Amino acid sequence: MNLENYVIFKGTKDGVTVLFQDDVPFEVLCEQLEKKVQEAGKFFDNVKTSLAFKGRTFSDEEEQELLRIITDHTTMEISFLKTENNELVQLTSLLEKQMEPYNLTKFHKGSLRNGQKIEFDGSVVLIGDVNPGAEVKATGNIIILGQLKGMAHAGCEGMTDAFVAAIYMAPVQLRIGDIITRFPDENKRGAKAPEYAFVQEGQIFVMPLS
Repeated sequence: MNLENYVIFKGTKDGVTVLFQDDVPFEVLCEQLEKKVQEAGKFFDNVKTSLAFKGRTFSDEEEQELLRIITDHTTMEISFLKTENNELVQLTSLLEKQMEPYNLTKFHKGSLRNGQKIEFDGSVVLIGDVNPGAEVKATGNIIILGQLKGMAHAGCEGMTDAFVAAIYMAPVQLRIGDIITRFPDENKRGAKAPEYAFVQEGQIFVMPLS
């Protein structure tokens, strides 16, 4: 197959699909992807679309590298990501802010149990629950598409404009930068809508995610 066809972009009614040749080394695909997004110039700039990776299955680390290449060379706003692993991630409008300080984002599918931990140099989007005794730590932002009942530490290297968002927010402990807050007992909170936490005037505030 011609080198130019190792990576193919196709527009569909649902967004943009990237087709990858299955039997080509990953490094070659990365080189070809980078070349094609550079050649596309401003075609993808400021485009809000869903993105699908088709043709082969990638590891989490490989998916992150492919996303990094795309976000490094375009200003495309990705609202959905679908892969051959059948992962479908809806990225909230907060992801716009998330991509500003950190182009590298870790997507994790699955809940964290007691004793499990995710630590990442960048931002984290977790599809599942963070149960008591589990922890998510990121130098960027944290988005939990599920229940946050364990510990979350965003901006762990001092980024105080980081945020934490969750479908259900009831963490044992929440930290942003070097600021720590504890939440009241889950039964006393009564909050059922998605929320996000941010730092303002040296304190952590929690607001409904609307």
